[in-house]
Amino acid sequence: MRDKVIGIDIGGTNLRGAVVDREGVIHKRMKIHSEADRGIDKLIDNLAVCITDISQGEKIKDIGIGIPGIIDSKNGIITQAPNILNANDYPLRSALNDKLGKDLNIVIENDANNAALGEWWMGAAKDVKSMLMITMGTGVGGGIVLDGKLWTGADGTAGEIGHITIYPHGAKCNCGNYGCLESYASATAIRRMVHEGLDDKSLDTVLRKTTANVHVEDIPRIVTEAAVSGDEFSGSIWHRVGVALGIGIADLVNLLNIEMIVIGGGVSNAWDLFIGAALKEASARALRAPMKTVKIEQAYLQDDAGILGAAHLSLQSPE
Repeated sequence: MRDKVIGIDIGGTNLRGAVVDREGVIHKRMKIHSEADRGIDKLIDNLAVCITDISQGEKIKDIGIGIPGIIDSKNGIITQAPNILNANDYPLRSALNDKLGKDLNIVIENDANNAALGEWWMGAAKDVKSMLMITMGTGVGGGIVLDGKLWTGADGTAGEIGHITIYPHGAKCNCGNYGCLESYASATAIRRMVHEGLDDKSLDTVLRKTTANVHVEDIPRIVTEAAVSGDEFSGSIWHRVGVALGIGIADLVNLLNIEMIVIGGGVSNAWDLFIGAALKEASARALRAPMKTVKIEQAYLQDDAGILGAAHLSLQSPE
């Protein structure tokens, strides 16, 4: 029986890993840049560094990994990852086994599925049987737990909530479609909306100064701070995020009649700026009965959700 495993959560910006025991206690953790935008080869190098460093002094052969995109978990293959360069149809498990050793038992799953498992196992949804998680980060992901089991669909692609169409003629998404939820409720979407707004030279907003010469990853935080300070344009961006999210929530409530929806990811840190618009829109669009019973909560575990979900998946995998 495994006493400890390694859980890893790969994001568009950061790569987080931890040693986790059977009770969900984190004993050691590590965080480095994922550099996913530089391509799959660089990401693999960083992943190998994280696994090697965090396993020092530990006898661990079981690793759970969450990665954004469509994942063939059975074969350990990244089928499609719009936010990672050159990652389509990439044999991640075999690449890591070749690099780190064939004796490693590596389980791979979509990062949002792992986050959902983490929140169900140790977080906000610990006391419910059925839940759905929406992760708002670089992109928008989702995971579904039904009757205590992760639901991944016929081919492992269930839960791609970020690619629900919200506006049929809306902004182009990284997946190639138009008007996806990800195009309106992610960090990428916020950066796009800022850029589009600043193209209007007559727009009066503090963002014109505060976003100049800053790293693109800092823009959502700056928009949050500006909105809290009363900047009207920044507030309107968060309202747009909330409306799009609310439309998506209504669809999911009507479809699944789920007990709880948990919303997490870095963008969800601006909760108070968008959740009001989201709940108003969802209530206006969803059927009354399932909307009345569903609980909509902010994620409890924050950055640890994906790590703990990956660890839980590894703990439950065949030895």
